[in-house]
Amino acid sequence: MEPKGCRRVNVAEFLNEFQLEAGEKLDLIASQLLRLERDPTSSQPIREMFLAAHTIKGGAAMLRLTDVEALAHAIEDLLSAFRDQQRTLDAQAADLLFKSLDHLRGLIAVASAESVGTEPSDWVMNFASQLRADPASVAVVPAPTQGKRRALVVDHSPTVRELHRMLLEDCGFEVEDCDDGQVALGRGLAKPFNLVVSGVQNPGLGGFELVSALRADPRYGQATLVLMSADEGPDLTRRASECGAHALVRKSSLQNERLTGVVRQLTAAGLA
Repeated sequence: MEPKGCRRVNVAEFLNEFQLEAGEKLDLIASQLLRLERDPTSSQPIREMFLAAHTIKGGAAMLRLTDVEALAHAIEDLLSAFRDQQRTLDAQAADLLFKSLDHLRGLIAVASAESVGTEPSDWVMNFASQLRADPASVAVVPAPTQGKRRALVVDHSPTVRELHRMLLEDCGFEVEDCDDGQVALGRGLAKPFNLVVSGVQNPGLGGFELVSALRADPRYGQATLVLMSADEGPDLTRRASECGAHALVRKSSLQNERLTGVVRQLTAAGLA
């Protein structure tokens, strides 16, 4: 019997509130990061981003979401290094920050009562180490940046491929497309792309397997890999994050705002 005047703690309710607030904080960090790139001398964006990351970390710690807390803490440490002028916002740091925001958004989206109190995942700790590392000690082979940026669209649907071809060409990419994941892997290994957008269910090789294979190649250390799916849900989002994808976007929208947002971030950062 509960003591009079006490209310049982509803973890799902607190988790939902955290997810909503954290989403707003991530949007704020992304917008302030773009602002900082436009004016690297301004200290205000760094303060805003630091406070937002600190808020996410604190909420995750309260809910014992260890993966979210670990990654938010690493982001906070990197922003602290910017604030203390121990690091500068170069292309590598900006890329890591944008990727970390996508990873963090995915972790928050799949958080549930079952994930409370679990040990941090190895890939989260490895990525957190990259954020904290001295840039001179991180041997990352960048994706090709000479000439026009290259993108590959992989999907069994000609309509989906054409729509995304037009979207990416409007963003300044030179676009190739194919309907087979195994063919896409061969092309990607022969001449790396800056951006790969793949459906989850491809003939030859599925999207998750394609992203995993490309991510294993050091030439894709700075490339952006995005998965598309007609469905959505925490399991798909988690699998996308685990295999190394930066985002999982819906196919259903003819104007894919999520993909456009990813591309705009990369364009603003001078990456991909």
